[in-house]
Amino acid sequence: MRQARAVGAAEPCGGHDIMDHMPGVLDEVKRAYFDLRDVYQHLNSLVIMAFILTLAVSAVGFFLSGLGIASLSLIVHLLVNVAFGFVIAPYLIAVHRFIILGEVTKRYDLTPEDPRFRRFFGWTIVFALLSAAPAILTSILPLGFLRPLLTLILAIGVLVVTLRLILVLPAVAVDSDRVTWQNAMADTDGYAGRIFLIGLVAALPVAIVAGILAGIFTSFGFIVFALVAVLIEAAAGCIIISLLVVIASRVYEWLGDRVRA
Repeated sequence: MRQARAVGAAEPCGGHDIMDHMPGVLDEVKRAYFDLRDVYQHLNSLVIMAFILTLAVSAVGFFLSGLGIASLSLIVHLLVNVAFGFVIAPYLIAVHRFIILGEVTKRYDLTPEDPRFRRFFGWTIVFALLSAAPAILTSILPLGFLRPLLTLILAIGVLVVTLRLILVLPAVAVDSDRVTWQNAMADTDGYAGRIFLIGLVAALPVAIVAGILAGIFTSFGFIVFALVAVLIEAAAGCIIISLLVVIASRVYEWLGDRVRA
């Protein structure tokens, strides 16, 4: 196994010095896929469990959304995202620790009493609320023709904030005692665009393939095929989340100056 740089190792002072030594977007995307291969090889039992739980939560969300209660659809979507964050947290923590520390986790432990788990899950709730905020706000405000514009503005704002806070999750996973949103924002100042491009280019192939397959099944018009489409999207989502987690771990290594333990 390759050697991972230990948390707390000496870093150049200042984000811009670190940024000067960052690889290009395509190089880092390639590295992300190699990291994902290593994750699947060394954490295979956790990967399988994460896929199973992801599919289960997605199936439950599918049936809840099909109850026909339109006013509750956004709440159901939010609750599904929170539930997803809860069941997959052990896997995400293990991936962060594998990439950053070289640690191989053997067991899939859902342990809400563990401080690391509570902190990590708490931050996943923050991200779930952020992602749901544009749709919820624009659905309850009397905006009329301004609704699409405000939705777009809010979505862009949420994306920027999420990218700026991306270091929080790997920092929590490796038990950093400097995890604050202010430190994360400071460390990623000026780098949101680069982080976004890396994540986008990495996720795009998986999203395109999943979208095509899900579209084929959805076109049949039967509920069983609609469920299959949802499960395909869920499986792709699990792969994309894994890619984003390894990317976030590398971003933590590049830029995690103030949030480093």
